[in-house]
Amino acid sequence: MNGLQHLPETGNGENRVGASDDEHLGEGRPDHRERRIAKQDRLRKGDEVGRGHELHQLLDGKRHAFQRIGATYSLSRSSITAFSTASQTFFQTISFRSGIQGNNALNGIVSSQLSFTYSYDTINNPVRPRTGKQYTAAFQLAGLWGNVRYFAPLVAYKRFLPMHYLLHSENGHNVLGIRAQLGYVQGFGGAVAPPQNRFYAGGENELRGFDVRAATPYGYVPSRINFQLTNPDGSCVPRDPTNPQDNQCIQVPLPVYGVASIGGDTSFTSNLEYRIPIVSTLMFSIFDDFGMDVVTNHGQLKQSPEGFSSLLAPLYGCPVFNNGSCQGGIPGSKVGFQRDIRPISGTNVVPRMSLGGELSIIMPIVNAPFRLYYAYNPLRLDESPYCNNILVGGRQGSCSAQLITRAMFPPGGAGDYSFQEAMQAYGARYVFREPRKTFRLTVSTTF
Repeated sequence: MNGLQHLPETGNGENRVGASDDEHLGEGRPDHRERRIAKQDRLRKGDEVGRGHELHQLLDGKRHAFQRIGATYSLSRSSITAFSTASQTFFQTISFRSGIQGNNALNGIVSSQLSFTYSYDTINNPVRPRTGKQYTAAFQLAGLWGNVRYFAPLVAYKRFLPMHYLLHSENGHNVLGIRAQLGYVQGFGGAVAPPQNRFYAGGENELRGFDVRAATPYGYVPSRINFQLTNPDGSCVPRDPTNPQDNQCIQVPLPVYGVASIGGDTSFTSNLEYRIPIVSTLMFSIFDDFGMDVVTNHGQLKQSPEGFSSLLAPLYGCPVFNNGSCQGGIPGSKVGFQRDIRPISGTNVVPRMSLGGELSIIMPIVNAPFRLYYAYNPLRLDESPYCNNILVGGRQGSCSAQLITRAMFPPGGAGDYSFQEAMQAYGARYVFREPRKTFRLTVSTTF
């Protein structure tokens, strides 16, 4: 599977079920994303119940023209499980639940949402469209009750044109499809938008050459990790020298900036397809997907005072150990953590593009397209950012290199060796490299 050389992760939603005119409880499908170093964060144990109403109107004098106005209320309760230190810290300390931090912030997330939608639709066929257009506007507001507060407007446009080669013709055999979508999310009332409600692009529904939810900005997240004190021969320093066989090693608490995908608060996606029917429902398409997820409001990445204080309270380092326990250390307030989460330079405003060809056929049982496509990514993330002049392996280091010092380790060979190992593990520059090409088989539609 193609992926980033260093792609941290973020949470995604599971078990989200909409409702219209009736109440429902149920489970949805999980989104996915993988990378080489860490796994995808996921929402767990999510239940949603809702009720909504829609008004439909057939426009006089226009065949197949509909207007739809909808209002839906939903109430959901969910929990988040993180699979890396950076993502766990990101979810636990970001200020999306006022006054709550730590593990408590990941459990019992109650979202009370009111959604309004309007659409104007003249598309002639929802499965294999040839003509028509669609305008959609939506506005979601959460915070009437529950413990998260945010609003999210979205507008989208679709159009399909029959084509004769490269010319628009009502009798054309081929079809040109166009889609553009713009969205924004922001918290209010002193809270930021929940991380799982930020934008994470990628996948066969948006940018076909990228993994699902992988095309996103990345951020430095202040974190606390335990690093094993190791001798130069590779053996760990035991907590009890008289009983080294118990495998209990001395752990040095270190301050680092973990890397996590933080999502964007603003998202733009456009898709262009030239579709060539071959026989029956078999079709070949040439596509151009473009998208950007951007952090435009840095105030929406602020950490809660309680969450940031939890990082400043403990001591860091193990300058002296006695009877298997560390003594002394540097207070967290003097370590040098920067407040709030910062997008990593070179990963925020990144245009991404996928060009390729696709072969699809409608499956008779599920009535959905079975697709095989190849995508080449001329615009992608390929960065190795640094933020200081501290050299690690002859190159400028990451932001963690300025936090980890020799004074955090005990004197002697074990301290020297462990310090160098920690600098190599956390002080070296990260490499962000998204796939250049993708070959994928899927059952879904892009638009």
